[in-house]
Amino acid sequence: MVNKVTALMTTFNASKWVEETIDSVLSQTYPNFEFLIVDDGSTDNTKLKVEGFSDPRIKFITYKENKGVGYRLDDALDLVTTPYIAKVDADDISEPNRFEEQLRFIESREADIVKCHLNYFADTDSVANSSRFTVFKTEKERAINDIASPDDINASLRQWPCFPHTTYFAKTAVLKRVRYPRLRIFEDYVLFLRLLNQGFKFDCLEKSLVKMRISDSSTTMSLSQNDFDEGLIAVIEEKSERLIACTQGKQVYVYGAGKLARSFVRHAHLLDREIVAFVDKKDGETSDVIVSETKVPIISLERYLSQTAPKALIVAAQPVRSEITSLLSSLGKKEGHDFYVLA
Repeated sequence: MVNKVTALMTTFNASKWVEETIDSVLSQTYPNFEFLIVDDGSTDNTKLKVEGFSDPRIKFITYKENKGVGYRLDDALDLVTTPYIAKVDADDISEPNRFEEQLRFIESREADIVKCHLNYFADTDSVANSSRFTVFKTEKERAINDIASPDDINASLRQWPCFPHTTYFAKTAVLKRVRYPRLRIFEDYVLFLRLLNQGFKFDCLEKSLVKMRISDSSTTMSLSQNDFDEGLIAVIEEKSERLIACTQGKQVYVYGAGKLARSFVRHAHLLDREIVAFVDKKDGETSDVIVSETKVPIISLERYLSQTAPKALIVAAQPVRSEITSLLSSLGKKEGHDFYVLA
């Protein structure tokens, strides 16, 4: 029988988990797939672990140089010959019926790309007992899974990455048309924004078919400022029309003062905007942050709300994104007019 699906996975120093992930793919109830694995210059035993599998469905490509996930996935698209792609992350687990269920679903719907529900799990006991995992399990998992209808996905995806990369199942022709951005971060979100902006259709199979691992390791933390900025610039480009509309003729503030917020301040000039101040929920004395040799004040949310001049708030604090947007909405502020979520 002709293969209809390519399971697509990149690896980089994933030796700790990759065997379990590969086992979950090879155990699929739907057998007619290719498994394209692209190693992005691993320096651990990842390649040896992958080469330990003899299944003929596996096609393993290795590179010496590390270029980043977006770069490798974009190249990999040209190697896919099947009509569908199932994305697999090297540290996550696909339930045995995932491909069968998602293939049946996408063929029965007017959709170009579909996600499924996910189930977060902790890599270690210490992670399981952490407050960070508690937030993922009790808040983020529900927030992502609750966004299921095409209309809800379209509305929410314009604000934040509610479509987990590791859960998607898509038409190959659509991905080849839009292409992955060659980025080290935000490659998934920029891809989805491109699809959204070009009118492709999203949907969700409301079944938990992917287990997403939460661990202590973080690729994001090791990224250079330039790599992070390059990714955010691509996000800004895809969101520029709405960002400009929200901030037109207004004083612009940024909620948060972390990596995401500072990167946005560095590149607000791309929208022909200057940032008045960072905003923090905590009350207290005004302080300053140096961004690109420019002093930018931090003010309290209370002080921001008391400003009478026309203003707009760019929400750039992912851990408290939902909390802040809910608060602003409860105060009668409108998303897209009074505030806009960056990511």
